[in-house]
Amino acid sequence: MAGLDKILEDIRSESAAAVASVTEAAQAERDKALAEAAKDADAQAQKILSQAQSQADDLIARADSAAQLRRRRLLLETKQELIASVIDKAKQTILDLPDSDYFDLILKLIGSNALPKEGEICFNRKDFARLPKDFAAKLVASLPAGAKLNVSKEEADIDGGFILKYDGIEQNLSLDEIFEENRDRMTDTAGKLMFS
Repeated sequence: MAGLDKILEDIRSESAAAVASVTEAAQAERDKALAEAAKDADAQAQKILSQAQSQADDLIARADSAAQLRRRRLLLETKQELIASVIDKAKQTILDLPDSDYFDLILKLIGSNALPKEGEICFNRKDFARLPKDFAAKLVASLPAGAKLNVSKEEADIDGGFILKYDGIEQNLSLDEIFEENRDRMTDTAGKLMFS
């Protein structure tokens, strides 16, 4: 029986060696697969991280661009509001001039806009009430050759300035109209003076 025990022992030894060899090969294969999986996982993680960083950079750049655009728009709106305020104050300054200065300006405007024919000039209620006593004489002196204007008793619905009437055709020279017609030029000039 000793021979049988020896055979069984040899079979057990060979089986154990075969199991150890298969186990070792399986572990080596497993280690290799784990190493490759870890390498693939690292590569995927780097790719995902790179994509995430690229997306984050893009989002930051777009947010920065949007913020810069908003800042420029707000700055432009503020400048436009300031310029409009300055223009409105300039018009109000003219309206608030002392009577003599105000009507000197009005006479200059009449002189440069009157046509060489007979017409009528209309003022608003406030300006008509404060016409200087010598306005008629100064009006005649300011008119170009061939022009004749009569001061109308009819009130003009304007803030300041005047309206010239010739043969039923009106020429609106109210301050609102003058400022509106010249708003772009005044805006450009005020912008250059204020923000250059």
